[in-house]
Amino acid sequence: MLEELVQDVRYAARTLRKNPGFAAVAVLALALGIGANTAMFSVVYGILLRPLPYPDAERVAVVYIHFLPWDNPRGNMSMADFMDWKSQTTSFEEPSLYAVAGQRFDLTGNGASEQVYGASATSGFFTTLRAHPIFGRTFLPGEDQPASPRVAVIGASLWQRRFGGRADALGQIITLNGVPCTVIGVMPAGFHFPRAGSEVWTNLALVPPHRRGPFFYRAFGRLKPGVTMQQAQAEANAIGRRIEQANPTVYRRLDLPVMSIRDALVGSVRTPLVVMICAVSLVLLIAVVNVANLMLARATVREREMALRLSLGAGRGRLVRQLLTESVLLSGLGGLAGLSLAYLGIQFLRAANPGDLPRIADVRLDGAVFAFLLLISLLTGILFGLAPALQSARADLSSTLKEGGRSTAGASRQRTRGVLVVSEIALSLMLLVGAGLLLRSLLRLQRVDAGFRGAPERILALTISPANGRYADEPTGIAFYARLLDRVRQLPGIEAASLSDGLPPDQEADADSFVIQGAQPPAEGNPVVTVDTVSPGYFRAMGIPVLRGRDFTEHDGAESPPVAMVSEAFARRFLGGNPLAQRLKQSGPSMPSLPFREIVGVVADVKYTGLESNGQIAYYLPYTQNYTRRTFLVVRSPLNAANLAPMLRREIQAVDKDVVIAYVSTLEQAVRDSVARPRFDAILLMLFAGVALLLAVIGIYGVIAYSVAQRTHEIGVRMALGARRANVLNLVLGQGARLAVVGIGVGLAGAFAFTRLMRTLLFDTSVQDTLTFAVVAGGLFAVALLASLIPAHRATRIDPVSALRS
Repeated sequence: MLEELVQDVRYAARTLRKNPGFAAVAVLALALGIGANTAMFSVVYGILLRPLPYPDAERVAVVYIHFLPWDNPRGNMSMADFMDWKSQTTSFEEPSLYAVAGQRFDLTGNGASEQVYGASATSGFFTTLRAHPIFGRTFLPGEDQPASPRVAVIGASLWQRRFGGRADALGQIITLNGVPCTVIGVMPAGFHFPRAGSEVWTNLALVPPHRRGPFFYRAFGRLKPGVTMQQAQAEANAIGRRIEQANPTVYRRLDLPVMSIRDALVGSVRTPLVVMICAVSLVLLIAVVNVANLMLARATVREREMALRLSLGAGRGRLVRQLLTESVLLSGLGGLAGLSLAYLGIQFLRAANPGDLPRIADVRLDGAVFAFLLLISLLTGILFGLAPALQSARADLSSTLKEGGRSTAGASRQRTRGVLVVSEIALSLMLLVGAGLLLRSLLRLQRVDAGFRGAPERILALTISPANGRYADEPTGIAFYARLLDRVRQLPGIEAASLSDGLPPDQEADADSFVIQGAQPPAEGNPVVTVDTVSPGYFRAMGIPVLRGRDFTEHDGAESPPVAMVSEAFARRFLGGNPLAQRLKQSGPSMPSLPFREIVGVVADVKYTGLESNGQIAYYLPYTQNYTRRTFLVVRSPLNAANLAPMLRREIQAVDKDVVIAYVSTLEQAVRDSVARPRFDAILLMLFAGVALLLAVIGIYGVIAYSVAQRTHEIGVRMALGARRANVLNLVLGQGARLAVVGIGVGLAGAFAFTRLMRTLLFDTSVQDTLTFAVVAGGLFAVALLASLIPAHRATRIDPVSALRS
């Protein structure tokens, strides 16, 4: 058996060497399909399936809070909520907490100032994950108490960059957000929880809270042995009801969703990845159909060879095995070529990462991916080779070996090839419709009015974060920013400069509820809306029109009456016909100490939560009455504002050399970045659809060209009997058109099903968008006719005399 297999492989290799053109086309088609599938499998496996780098990670769960008026299923907890849940839960070994807000730390000391990602967490943070340092230690029990000294665990990358990988890093003092912390341990290079790029973890002090809020924290824990996720959820629901009953003015319809740590990390990308893996599977099917078509065409040429081998005593099973060996060898070569394409595809996906793909570092070629490549190569070889092999083994010996005889298998193969081409067209249409919907959605998203006026390339934003602890003092911080704004406004090329702790279109600084003086809020409370703290001149710098009233001024200081401004949508929904002189208070009834503010102006609506969101309702507070240490410096220039960045850096550091500048971007770039994910999805699906269309065109051309070759005698007879070239052209084009119409009809039905998966990926675009379906169907029909045109033109040039003689 093994000897026969070796003989089959050698014979298959010789046969492919004799037909290099056929082999090259088949290997290329397979390489495209197998390579694309391998690349996407590596992404899906790395993000969704690869085991997390924490022992028994399936036992770790994240606990959120969901209530009205916030209405966020993945809401963050307040410290009070965590303490209530921790004191009542019996499902978790050691309930832990980390701060979601404030994951950026200004690092000073032992080198240049920089901003790093990390988290402040309770003492059980590392033990819950069963994560161990490469040396030193992590937090000890009790180090999350208010009186505990501040300590820090650093990542391996920060250890190398800041301390050169030296052991004496332990015990060193680093300053994080102005607070000195002692380095106690170093985590391994692969540890980055709770977000990619995390490099430092500090102990979070569990200070007993005086109120519900702020909602800056996320709870998680490891389930006790024998406790299921469903039992933990049931217990959390009961705890949530008790918290709501104890705080009726704060919470309505409160529950505590419990989610596995894997779902918490990758849940947002699951649907896009499912869509992409379905799309790339369609590309592979099209490649398989294409190669099967080539194999059927080649089987016609080899009819006589197969008949001779059968007549000489070869068994039909032996022929099937021989032909399948050729197919598997072809797919193996396609798999080897596809491996190179997969590697390039993975590099492309990493480079084109829109920034929010979790676990992208886990996407790589490894044993699991190689096993997938081997399996898919073997299966595709069997899949595209089986039908041609069976048809060849059923050859009619008498008709095939007869001098000048024609086998009846030719018509059967032609019908089979027609069915395969219809399949290619249908599958291609499904991908093209999906890509068209994503493209249409992207174009609509890019045309959304974000709210600011003027050229976005003329507006530059920089994140300023004074690292020195003295800027936590409000008067000192306000004085620092006043000096900085004075200097910046005097620079050449600056039309306006201001501060804001949020930046459109998708960098919301804060969100909170509110109370309108004299108005009865709805039963579920006023909704949570965007709250932006800005300095005078912000609306001018951003090109946001002030529609009524006035802007903030330098006179709206800490000692002045509290004031606020609102967006047009806020005024229309909550303030009626005369918003000016009405008064609002930040937060809800649970914060009675906060003052009511006079509304002094109404501004145009601006998006702070993404172009695709409806989040245009906002109110604004002056930074001199609501000081925040970290903020955006926004400047407007008559020229391209990107060129101002070096000058602004020098000016900022001239005021204080320890100020950390972590983000520099024009508003034009910020808008582009905000649609990076939809653009990534659209480009990827368009690439798959382009490959599918190319393969479908090759398939249509091959079938029509083969048909013309088979019907040469018939066409010659027709022309001898008086048929004109136009009649022959219409005859051949009609065959291509019929295949296209049937394929498009089947594809439209498949597209209606496929696009339902994409519902959550589309913005302002229906999954049954008529224009997209019509344009794709019409375009594919035109492409099918063009693919048929070359063989049709060749048919019109057939010489009737030569055709009849042959």
